[in-house]
Amino acid sequence: MHLAWTLALAYTLLIVYASLQPFRDWRFPPDEILHFLTAPWPRYVTLEDLLINVAAYAPLGFLLALGFRERFPAFRAVLDAAALATLLSLAMEGVQMFLPTRIASNLDILTNGAGGLFGAMAAPLLSPSGFPGRRLAAWRQRLFTPGTIADTGLVIVCLWLFTHLHPTAQLFGTGNLRGSLDLPVYFLHTPRLLLFAEAAIVFFNLLGLGLLITALTRDADRRFRIVAAAIAAGLLLKTVAAVILFDSPGPLAWLTPGVALGLTLGGVLLHALVRMPYVAKLITALICLGAAVAVINLAPENPYQTIPAKLIAGSTTQLLRFSNIVRALSELWPFLAIAYLIAAALRLAQIRQRDPL
Repeated sequence: MHLAWTLALAYTLLIVYASLQPFRDWRFPPDEILHFLTAPWPRYVTLEDLLINVAAYAPLGFLLALGFRERFPAFRAVLDAAALATLLSLAMEGVQMFLPTRIASNLDILTNGAGGLFGAMAAPLLSPSGFPGRRLAAWRQRLFTPGTIADTGLVIVCLWLFTHLHPTAQLFGTGNLRGSLDLPVYFLHTPRLLLFAEAAIVFFNLLGLGLLITALTRDADRRFRIVAAAIAAGLLLKTVAAVILFDSPGPLAWLTPGVALGLTLGGVLLHALVRMPYVAKLITALICLGAAVAVINLAPENPYQTIPAKLIAGSTTQLLRFSNIVRALSELWPFLAIAYLIAAALRLAQIRQRDPL
């Protein structure tokens, strides 16, 4: 359950980051800072906005309920988790009164609170004592190594799946800090350089992620199939998000020649490396993810990449807020994975030092 609290804290920070962007042009709010609570509901509300608000807070409610289940019965854990999620939404809407580019809304609090409640209600069902939870726990024990270290690694892999909801990032394009840190552009765009950069980013990320997953698997004969299933899930999520959420010109718009080259070369080499020793996998995955971060921040800008109109700063759509959460996750994911790989290697070294046999 300590893992649930850690993840809940991390997700809370993501919500704060997304809710308070762009962190500038602060102002004094009106005399009544909470006036928006009694204001009329917004005149124009779409079902898409409501569902996105609910979805944004559902993971927080789920994680908080898992944490509360350690001390309280299921009903109390669900109520406490939903209440905390609603209070966080209230705090974020209140602080947004200080930001001229953000609009506080009582409807946002209602939908965010509903999302927290729905997520919290799912926690008892997916716990090891619930029927779906028992099946998931049995599946997890059958395919992956036991222990908290492996659990943390599986969570990081699941977070990688959600990075595919980033609308403007190329496939596997995590760790791009150029926009957030105003990093300079080191190389001018050429078609060949862009091709090689895209291929290198996909190649290194595919190897790093694949070796991370195989280090968590228990069945050596299923390792490559498990990696292939995870990659396929990421590609499917990228395709669905491109069409449904961001009005992409085509379901496979992300499949550029560079991406195809990186997937092919990375898949072939990964198939040959899946049986590496555990420590070698951790070290190689660490090097690959670090190389991918370096390449994506040094690569030339893609002049053909566009930002959907609904995600431009100043847009009133709630999809902008959801996109900010995913963007933060996309930027931070490789650093979380690298930190995990270092911690896992150090933990193994401590175990071997304590018990050489």
